[in-house]
Amino acid sequence: MFEKNKEKMKEKMEPDKVLRFAIVAVILLFLIGALIIGTRMMNPRVDATEGVKKLTELEDANVQKIDAKIQELEQTEADEAAAWKAKSAKEKMDGCIVLGDSTALGFRQNDILSKSQVKSKDGATVSDAEGSGLNELLTAVTEAETAPQKLILCIGRGDVAVSGETADAFAANYKSFVEQVKAALPDTKVYVCSIPAYLSLTSTGDVAGSADSDTDSDSDAKDTTDNSNLKSSTDSKSSTDSKSNSDSDTSSDDSSSSKMSTALDVTSYNEALKALCKEEKVKYVDTTDLTDASYYGEDGSTMTKAYYEACINKILEAAFRNYVIQ
Repeated sequence: MFEKNKEKMKEKMEPDKVLRFAIVAVILLFLIGALIIGTRMMNPRVDATEGVKKLTELEDANVQKIDAKIQELEQTEADEAAAWKAKSAKEKMDGCIVLGDSTALGFRQNDILSKSQVKSKDGATVSDAEGSGLNELLTAVTEAETAPQKLILCIGRGDVAVSGETADAFAANYKSFVEQVKAALPDTKVYVCSIPAYLSLTSTGDVAGSADSDTDSDSDAKDTTDNSNLKSSTDSKSSTDSKSNSDSDTSSDDSSSSKMSTALDVTSYNEALKALCKEEKVKYVDTTDLTDASYYGEDGSTMTKAYYEACINKILEAAFRNYVIQ
């Protein structure tokens, strides 16, 4: 009897258990749903479309501003370059001085630079800076009210042609003078021009060739002869005498009308100058490519106005690299 009652009770409790489980499950689902809904209500989803649009607009505006600024800067640079190009050499070299021998003098004689922009003396040399008047020129510059911003040295022709010093001795003397300049003008930038080439005459009187070409292996003998010829030119002998000397040098060559011999090889001297400039941390102005016949007079030594016009551009290019010098 007892067992039968137990079975009946078990059968009645089974449906109740299922019902209770279902009720609990429904309640849990309700609570989870409420939690999700509450969370979403407390943290509404943000629409980012408008924000992205604004960021894109700002980005485009910034790019446009940057492009406009770049174009403005480019236009300013173009205007400055155009203004610089329109200036004369005298205007471009304002605050600068060319100092040296007869080479420097040519800038004033050919009206490339003004008298105040050139301090020169024919025959000035670094081998005898005191006796040749080179130190006197430097004193005139240092005693001026305003020191030059840039000082361009054009010296060496007299040292090579007249003194006959070796390249090493010439460089040593030049070094002493550069150090003297730097000590006297500590805030002035110093530039050193290469020594202009010497051309010689052919039998027809035409100038050809360059002093930078190769010379005979017997350089000592050639230097002695060439220095003699150049010294006679420096002593103001007539161009006829100079022509005669050149003709005698080439008379043994049947084709002398189309060939030439250099009056003096200045290559080693210029190489010594270049090394000196590197050592002294000053700018070397290379003019050694200005050897076209149109740059020289009939004596093969005197440079024409065309030479000085080309030379001043090389100086300007070295001293003012931020501008277009054409």
